[in-house]
Amino acid sequence: MMRVSSVLLALAVAGGVTLHPTVLWGQDPEFRAMWVTRFEWPHADRATCQAKIDSVMQSLAAHHFNAVFFQIRGQCDVFYPSPEEVWSPLIGGADPGWDPLAYAISAAHAAGIEFHAYINTHTCWLASGGALPANLNHLFYKHCNAADPARHDWLICDSQGDPVQRAGGYVWIAPGIPDFQAYWRRQVMYVVRNYDVDGVHFDRIRTPGASYSYDPISQARLANSQSNPNALDFAAWTADQTTRLVRDMYAEIMAVKPQIVVSAAVFPNPATAPTGVYQDSLVWAQTGGMDMLVPMMYSTGGAGSGWDTTLQAWLAGSAGRHVVAGHNTNGGVAELLAQVELTRTRGGQGNSTYSYNSFTGWSDYLAEVYQAAVPTPGMTWKSNPTTGIVYGYVRDAQGMPVVDAQVSWSGSTYKALSSGDGLYSFLLVPPGTYTVTTSHIGYDPVSPAQVTVAAGTVARLDITLGSLLPPIIAAVSPDPDSAVRGREYVCQLTLAQGIADSWSLLQGPSGATVDSVSGLVRWVPMPSDSGRLVAFSVRASSAAGDDEATWNVQVESIPACETFGLTGFEEYSEGTRVMFRNPRYSGSSVPHLAPTPDVSEVTEAIPAFGGGKCYMLQWEYLDTSLQRWARVTTAGGAYIPNPTVDLNRPIRLRLRLDSGRLRLAVGIRETGTTADLGADGDRVGSIEFLGAAVTVDGAPQGVLIEPMPGEWQTFTFDPRNDAIVEFTGDGVLHTPSGKGTLECLAFSIVDGVGPYTVYLDEIDLPCDVPGDFDHDGDVDLSDFGHFQRCFSGPGNPFPDGCRSADFDLDGDVDGLDFDGYRGCLHGANLPPGCW
Repeated sequence: MMRVSSVLLALAVAGGVTLHPTVLWGQDPEFRAMWVTRFEWPHADRATCQAKIDSVMQSLAAHHFNAVFFQIRGQCDVFYPSPEEVWSPLIGGADPGWDPLAYAISAAHAAGIEFHAYINTHTCWLASGGALPANLNHLFYKHCNAADPARHDWLICDSQGDPVQRAGGYVWIAPGIPDFQAYWRRQVMYVVRNYDVDGVHFDRIRTPGASYSYDPISQARLANSQSNPNALDFAAWTADQTTRLVRDMYAEIMAVKPQIVVSAAVFPNPATAPTGVYQDSLVWAQTGGMDMLVPMMYSTGGAGSGWDTTLQAWLAGSAGRHVVAGHNTNGGVAELLAQVELTRTRGGQGNSTYSYNSFTGWSDYLAEVYQAAVPTPGMTWKSNPTTGIVYGYVRDAQGMPVVDAQVSWSGSTYKALSSGDGLYSFLLVPPGTYTVTTSHIGYDPVSPAQVTVAAGTVARLDITLGSLLPPIIAAVSPDPDSAVRGREYVCQLTLAQGIADSWSLLQGPSGATVDSVSGLVRWVPMPSDSGRLVAFSVRASSAAGDDEATWNVQVESIPACETFGLTGFEEYSEGTRVMFRNPRYSGSSVPHLAPTPDVSEVTEAIPAFGGGKCYMLQWEYLDTSLQRWARVTTAGGAYIPNPTVDLNRPIRLRLRLDSGRLRLAVGIRETGTTADLGADGDRVGSIEFLGAAVTVDGAPQGVLIEPMPGEWQTFTFDPRNDAIVEFTGDGVLHTPSGKGTLECLAFSIVDGVGPYTVYLDEIDLPCDVPGDFDHDGDVDLSDFGHFQRCFSGPGNPFPDGCRSADFDLDGDVDGLDFDGYRGCLHGANLPPGCW
């Protein structure tokens, strides 16, 4: 008779979960996995390492786990003899004289454990420590080194197009690079072909945030209808690049070993991941590219909680492919046991826990979670398939791979794109004979081909294109194009025919450039260019010929602008809650604040900054710990909810604090809204703190507010220049639309619990005026001090907070930028000279 945990039973009854003793301990097949990371098992000494591997597998088997996600590749270095990648420094950085992967597979199978090779995908190097790879043969030095312009072509770039060496603790590879896609699949296929793995499991198969990757190769492909046949926007196209990679990978694996299970550790929220990190993993499952999703649901919560709702969203959207809930151990034994049972109740196929070393001392959990051994669940699409797969390679007449050929089949509107090695694929193809059509603007057309597919089979159809066509540059439209002085002019050139091996600038103004790979033209007009009609001429070259294009650009003055007022509170009655919720409304605040006071309302109790009314906030901290903070959110505000802000404009507010000291940061939610300024810009997206460089256990250490009894102070937060630290985001403030929402004001403790009374008035968005560094609406000598502080000289990076002083956007603040500042200088209380 099976024993039901009394702890779990109590939790389940309290949470409203009905327990069934016949299934509580998972006597039906279920997936029971543990993540074992590359930091937990390797050792430079062979005997020690093998003993650790044996211990892992035997311990998992003893506690009735049936699978392991065992990490064998971290950041383009590995734990097996790879023909292309170097040995990981975690196992000595050189060939240890034995094959750890082969040994681990044998140990797992001897213990009755499925071995799933755990592989990081888009990380080139672990950057958190700052050290570079010791091995100069590491991929970092070939494609990911921001310091070497000839060797960073795979590196992610920010919204300015600048290479980003480190983000979220790693060096990241851009998902839209076809050569990388082919390279990564080659690494996985080496493991699949040469080792008896039961599955491959992918992690970090995403970007580090929504701000990436605006690299030249991705930008050129995004703008080209050949590589963007559905005219997707940046976010959708970037996510689609990884979706296509997953589909191609699945087809290639199934062609060799169809029994292998393909899975991925994915971001926990399926609604926000497609635009937050460009990971649309439900689509991977829905389109047949993934056998099993393992969402990393590392939060607490039982039946009816957000955790439960998210789990059900995964199950509802996975199109019948398996969902295995991912947990960590932070919530404690009882919480983890309850979530395992809830996963079973909701119909999930199993659980995986992160990670092996965190279970030191968890004997209760290991003894109770799995009372008897069970097999992993079967996958009907593998055991009883109803569809097949088509894949193949597109090559030119010389046998070289063709990138971005569009391949379609007569039973679908889907267009596959050939990758860096020419691979294309179709999944979930019903049995039958189909016509396959291939086209590319760079090659003479070829006749359609036929392919026959049977259920459960993988059919291969290779395609050879016709002769290479000479490049023809598509006309720039409109001509003349327009540019605004002081703002970067960007023109992405495309081809109407052919392929360009290189681009070159034949004619253009001083400072203009064209990227030799992508054809992206950049130029920053200076104040002296205002009113000019500037000519550009560019050449595209290939082995088949050359083409030139010429167009004009009219430089205009900066359009006049007016400050946009979010609110001055005048139109609301005393006691009304307008934009901000009470300090204790947010779950982030509750653990840090006393129950009272808890006030957010319009008041006439003091003289306002302008008019007769202002806004009052009141709260008190629990104690003087520096982790205490109040998140005063606009989410669902009564009259001005989630107000839209322009990420290129400062946010200015007037504040009065009569006693005590606080630190203030502004929370910006990266919704990517297209709403008008001040309108409701939605509640979906990551949050970054503006005005803070660090946090203390989550409390942003923003601008210091000193008390000034009876006086109003003005605080301005500039998204372009001020420090930014992540809250739920990645520490980079960006959205494709250039807009987000003012999500909250974050008040962090300094040295006293309070109670605090903060008054607010006239919250607005001043104009973006070049040279107006103090945001007072003019460019005068008071701004010159800021420019002097920012001056770095030619070729020297400017200091933090000085991006707006870089008038020509070339990464330094030098004499050319001074010319820009001087062109805007006009004097106090006068319109800027560059308007």
